[in-house]
Amino acid sequence: MYGYVHMMKTRPMPLNMIEELFINDLRDGIVYCIAKGAQDRAKKALYSAKTADDKMSALTAVLKVCIAESNLLEGLTITERLLNEPMMIFHRSRLLFWLGDLNERLYDFDPAIGYYCHSLACASRPDELHHVIWSNLGFCWLYKQDFRTAEQCCRRSLELASKEWEAWKNLGVSLEHQQQIEEAFLAYFKAVHLSRGRAVPVWHLTRLNQRHPGVVPDVSGMKVTAYREYEILI
Repeated sequence: MYGYVHMMKTRPMPLNMIEELFINDLRDGIVYCIAKGAQDRAKKALYSAKTADDKMSALTAVLKVCIAESNLLEGLTITERLLNEPMMIFHRSRLLFWLGDLNERLYDFDPAIGYYCHSLACASRPDELHHVIWSNLGFCWLYKQDFRTAEQCCRRSLELASKEWEAWKNLGVSLEHQQQIEEAFLAYFKAVHLSRGRAVPVWHLTRLNQRHPGVVPDVSGMKVTAYREYEILI
């Protein structure tokens, strides 16, 4: 009873979900090295491509530069244009996924959810996208503060890929805000382990301990593994 009352008094209030989920810190984990003229070369390859596969290859390069340069609206426009081309029908699921991802990066979560759901519904959906879409849906529902739906999406993602740390992290957030504190701790701890100490899940775990001292184990001494991923765009 005392533990329950303590948890209710320290209930985490999601006043700012952008800060709560550390989205900017997550993105800062990738450092882009962009060669001069990379965007122009990628666009030229896209517009000159004759086959659907060549278009997809070129679009991948275009979107990487758009994301690296925070030119997300241009990426949306180009991808939407390709989505309507008849020859791209067999790549429709991946195009819809990319549209969802771009909208998510713009914090425009309603269209992001719509695109992800349409991607899931495609008969041509690549298997490797399946669990990622569910995890991303969970992330979007967290921002909309529908924590129960977010939990369901994360659990579906983990049924398909049980070692994906981001799904465990998102699950932890959904559980924490439903006052399932011990389960949230275990989900965050799993994310820390699977990510080999990435900053984001460590911060979640530490914050949980600060909000609920005595309810979950003390992790104040846990250190963040600081490393970055580098991507060279030529």
